[in-house]
Amino acid sequence: MSITVLQKLGLSPNEAKIYDALIDLKEGSVSDIALQTNIHRRNVYDALNRLIERGLVFSIISKDKNFYSPVDPGKLKEFV
Repeated sequence: MSITVLQKLGLSPNEAKIYDALIDLKEGSVSDIALQTNIHRRNVYDALNRLIERGLVFSIISKDKNFYSPVDPGKLKEFV
């Protein structure tokens, strides 16, 4: 999905990059996302929290590490 399109839908640049990266990764840790997007880890946490609040990303909590996964891009229709 295009980052520009995601930004036009109201996502910040970091949120758009992270959502797009998660679409490619299917599931990733904060470290994975930070490496994929070149966004500082602290900013990744902040943007992920906003994406979770919007219902576009959900967290997968495990014993060792938290992972994040995007919801189906079809959910963006509801977001608009």
